[in-house]
Amino acid sequence: MQFMAFVLYFVAALLALEGLAALFSKRADPARVRNRLTRLATRISHADSQAEVKSGGGSILRRRRGLHWMPILLKLELLLYRAGGTLGVRQFFSISLVLGAGGFLAVFTLTGDPWRAIPALLPGFLPLVWARRKANQRMRTFDEQLPDSLSLITRSMRSGHSLVAGFQLVGEELSDPIGTEFAIVAEEVRLGLEVREGLANLMNRVENPDLPYLTTAVVIQRQTGGNLAELLDRLSTLLRERGQFAGRVRAMTAQGRGAATFLACWMPLIIVVIWLMAPDYIMPLIENTWGHIVLGGAFAIDLLAYYMALQIADVEA
Repeated sequence: MQFMAFVLYFVAALLALEGLAALFSKRADPARVRNRLTRLATRISHADSQAEVKSGGGSILRRRRGLHWMPILLKLELLLYRAGGTLGVRQFFSISLVLGAGGFLAVFTLTGDPWRAIPALLPGFLPLVWARRKANQRMRTFDEQLPDSLSLITRSMRSGHSLVAGFQLVGEELSDPIGTEFAIVAEEVRLGLEVREGLANLMNRVENPDLPYLTTAVVIQRQTGGNLAELLDRLSTLLRERGQFAGRVRAMTAQGRGAATFLACWMPLIIVVIWLMAPDYIMPLIENTWGHIVLGGAFAIDLLAYYMALQIADVEA
């Protein structure tokens, strides 16, 4: 029995190491990742188009909300897509399960106390933290690349090319993520989708507050006419200046955000350290009802203080 347990631990450790290597590896092939994102986005866009035809409007995301468990999976799939699409939903859950269960079993085997092994479940949340961090980084990169892409589209249109040709040029000249996303829009329009629908799919895939301005400008120009190149040029200048101002604001508020994060993580870290080094000191908080109330109140105050500190440091650019 002990031999089988050690074999299971060994397999779990191997899977955990492989998952961590897949998560934190920076040597992913850009072409492979870009092709995977293109396939995922094309599948999502085709599903949206079919749902719109069947339901007379709306998207597949809204149509599936009748299922109780699907919205969570859809949000997770969208999060993984924004993170770069290197992991699927099944791989994500498998790595989370292996990390959480492996840590719990390892600590439980060493200590023999299930209560002391509970904090070892926290590594199971590492894939979620990684996905959110990668998604935020990728969307921030998209924000930084958007003014340059609009300038490139403007120059392409002034040289006589169409708007879709400008999208294709962005896809060829600029790197991921904005190159991949605009190449997908150009491919969708080439296959018969309207420009407005292609940009709407782009707004569904990418979380960016400035994309509606681009979509509105294109729709208005298609309906009423006008100089779209000049409008996109002004929009590019505005976004570039606002991005510079937002960067200065983030630099000035970095100390406050860092202090808020440090103070928020300090209490859970102290609790975990005391739990592992002197469990008898903290067990009364676990075994008694009043201890649960104290811990719940402490965590609630900690989260409230963290939220308030972030709100103070958050300045709208």
